Amino acid sequence: MLVKCKCHSVKIDKDIAFKVIVNSKNEYYCSEREYLELKEKKEGRKILLEKINNVFGYTITNTILNKELSELSKVYSFTKMNSYVNENMIELQKFMSKSFTSEYGKIKYFTTILKNNLKDYIVAKSEVVKELREEIIISKYKPINRKKSLSEYINDLE
Repeated sequence: MLVKCKCHSVKIDKDIAFKVIVNSKNEYYCSEREYLELKEKKEGRKILLEKINNVFGYTITNTILNKELSELSKVYSFTKMNSYVNENMIELQKFMSKSFTSEYGKIKYFTTILKNNLKDYIVAKSEVVKELREEIIISKYKPINRKKSLSEYINDLE
């Protein structure tokens, strides 16, 4: 029996498809890797929308934002967009505090800023700080140079 892949909309054999049950409904994917990539992309989009709402200061209901983000996601990953918005949050909030004639214009202005700056933006790699837990024993012991006895001097000569 053939089923449709939720990701690519291609028909694949049910026996080899990756099956996920969502709300007591079966969803099929070409592979587990594709399912995980799609899931990660959805979570990244959700986080980005929350950050954008934070930049704007209110929840955006205009659908043009979704269209613009879909276009951007074809070129840039949501992780890169999230990182850029996160690093430049204060600057973006200043830009969005200007007065606009419409919400559409405000959204287009914001997405244009993203388009222009994401080309040259490099995601900063977070440095992993490793903590070493080793016990260091500081010893204040100094060996005492004792004097040699006469028998030790004789033994040294022999």
